[in-house]
Amino acid sequence: MAAEASVSIATVSMVINGKADGRVAPATQERVWLAVKKMGYRVDSTARSLVTGRRQCIALVAPDLSNPFFTQVAAGVAKALGDEYRLLLAVSGTERAEPDLDQLVSFGVDGILLEFPGTDVDVARLGCPVVMLDEPVGPAELSRVYFDTAPGAHAMVDRIVELGHRRLVYLDATPEGQSFAVRRRQVFERCHATDGTSVTWVRADITVEAARSLVTDSWSAWRDAGVTAVIAAADVLAYGVLSAFTELGVSIPGQVSVGSFDDLPFSEITSPPLTTVRLPAFELGHTSARMLRDLIDDERQLPWVEALGTSLTHRGSIGPARVG
Repeated sequence: MAAEASVSIATVSMVINGKADGRVAPATQERVWLAVKKMGYRVDSTARSLVTGRRQCIALVAPDLSNPFFTQVAAGVAKALGDEYRLLLAVSGTERAEPDLDQLVSFGVDGILLEFPGTDVDVARLGCPVVMLDEPVGPAELSRVYFDTAPGAHAMVDRIVELGHRRLVYLDATPEGQSFAVRRRQVFERCHATDGTSVTWVRADITVEAARSLVTDSWSAWRDAGVTAVIAAADVLAYGVLSAFTELGVSIPGQVSVGSFDDLPFSEITSPPLTTVRLPAFELGHTSARMLRDLIDDERQLPWVEALGTSLTHRGSIGPARVG
């Protein structure tokens, strides 16, 4: 292969083992890969790990991959990793206090993408880089990618208030996390900036069933209190809200308007289509995976933070407040 590419054996080794950047000219690297393709050479992952000290495996830790949001994140991660890394999906489960990161490291991972709020992380002990996902606040020693939800949250509240709604319910998620706490605060502060506007705070597990049950049990009291709009902290919760109101015979948006956060693919085909703040989950996964790869490739790389923009997607679930 070295003869085919007109380079030394050492150069071939550096290129196929990922050590060529800054040491081998791009044109030379391209010749080596063309020779690899022409000769049908396949890299032995076991032998390569012995040379590089890496297992070419990255773990994504999430509480629940049945949630469409997390499947989009995973798709973004997989796209960024390509064929060079294997992706290990670690589902901790919503009932666990926190995932066992030491166990993941023992499986042989080069880095961890962590989307599990409140997890205690000791990078020095783990011996591999960690990137936190969807956490707007975190330790200075950890890199993280999160959503700047303020523009979207403010646009949501402004639209609802503009349409005359003054009695709102905010359906929050359990368990608590910085991401949910920040968007809740942004919604409440924006609502309180308008005289005469009040918000009732309720919480449910992030499942359609939990949200549907809460709304079914609460609607009578909400109606008597004059509630005309519900903002859910996540689209999955909003699906439960829509389902409950449909079963109760409550018109949306005729009697109650419903808004949310996420903009999952299903949200444009609900009945009615859901107005929601777009949180680009695929981009979250893709950006965090690229960040982790950079940290793996350069151990001297300092931690950094990246915020992803958000915006309101207008659909049919929000309308003018009902009078009388």
